[in-house]
Amino acid sequence: MLKPFPNNARVAFIGDSITAENIALQWIIKAYKSLDGYEKIRFFNCGVAGGTAEFARESYASDIKRYRPTHAVVSFGINDSMRELLGEKRSKERLSALVNAYENYKKNMSGLVDMLVSDGVEVTVSTPTPYDEYSDSEQIALPGGYALMQGYAQYVRELAAKKQLVLYDAHERISRFMLEDVIISPDRIHPTPHGYYVLAKAFLSEQGIDIGEETELPQYLRAWHSYVARLRKVLASECMLVRSLGMTFDTPTDKKMAVMSKKVEDGDFGRPVFESFYRAYVADKPNEAQLYRLIDEAYESEIAK
Repeated sequence: MLKPFPNNARVAFIGDSITAENIALQWIIKAYKSLDGYEKIRFFNCGVAGGTAEFARESYASDIKRYRPTHAVVSFGINDSMRELLGEKRSKERLSALVNAYENYKKNMSGLVDMLVSDGVEVTVSTPTPYDEYSDSEQIALPGGYALMQGYAQYVRELAAKKQLVLYDAHERISRFMLEDVIISPDRIHPTPHGYYVLAKAFLSEQGIDIGEETELPQYLRAWHSYVARLRKVLASECMLVRSLGMTFDTPTDKKMAVMSKKVEDGDFGRPVFESFYRAYVADKPNEAQLYRLIDEAYESEIAK
């Protein structure tokens, strides 16, 4: 069983789009707010859509570290795995790419944990949630997707044992819930709205905390959530688009802004799904510092009061 986070803890949830959606974390905040003696605990969303352990290391100093966390829950794997290769014909080249992705994941997860521990953070590593290979869905399943994530989950278990970290086995817990309920969306990766509640319920139950009935999330979370969503979309654009355009996280911001603004001006988004990310970057990258401040202010005024 996991210990509840102590009062005065500053807890960063670090992960990919499943974290960045900020739904499960809202349920966790709501549950802690209902408890006596946790008035000074603070939660921070450090999820990034498209995020990987490698990107978390790259952006650590400018994002995660600035929250000064005392505790962190780290969950990566689905994007690190290059799962899309499972849809290609078997070949030595495909196998080599999958093996390299796994080795890079191990290196970057271990490195990220070391960065956190060196800053005095108490780390909980979470196994990645499962790939839903076996449910009926409009999206064709990637053969071997479930087993692939099982392998990544096993590494996280070994990492926790080796470095004496707290382990939360989300893969095992959520796999069992999947047998009983529809909690993964048709894309076979992201939870349904109900699934995010189940994710939060599973985590909190490991801490001995009752999440309560599934209802609408409270109004006091809305302003904070909206600022979080804007900021995390800027980071997602850094992760998914900036590198695809031949730049890095450390490329000067004015250069990145010029390239991204030109893309918006020309309507050159590559794929329609990326349009909102380009536009969000151009609109909110200049406001990044303000968004961090607004997130803190909304938490203090609406949630912590």
